[in-house]
Amino acid sequence: MSDGDFWKNAPDLGLPESRQPDPEDGNCVVWQRPRCPFCNSADTQVTNSNHIPYRYHKCRGCGRNFTSFESNYSPN
Repeated sequence: MSDGDFWKNAPDLGLPESRQPDPEDGNCVVWQRPRCPFCNSADTQVTNSNHIPYRYHKCRGCGRNFTSFESNYSPN
């Protein structure tokens, strides 16, 4: 049996249709790649994320280190 046949014969569980989150409804997080504050490059690497909401990055463009802060962070 192929994968296509499996899903055709799967029972309907009454689950809602899946949808992509809509940033306009305010119930999702829009992620933006951090840019290096020194050279404005988006080619960065997270070097340490153990201290959330702070993340430590290294720019692959100029080699300098910088810190970003997650403004939507809330410890539950």
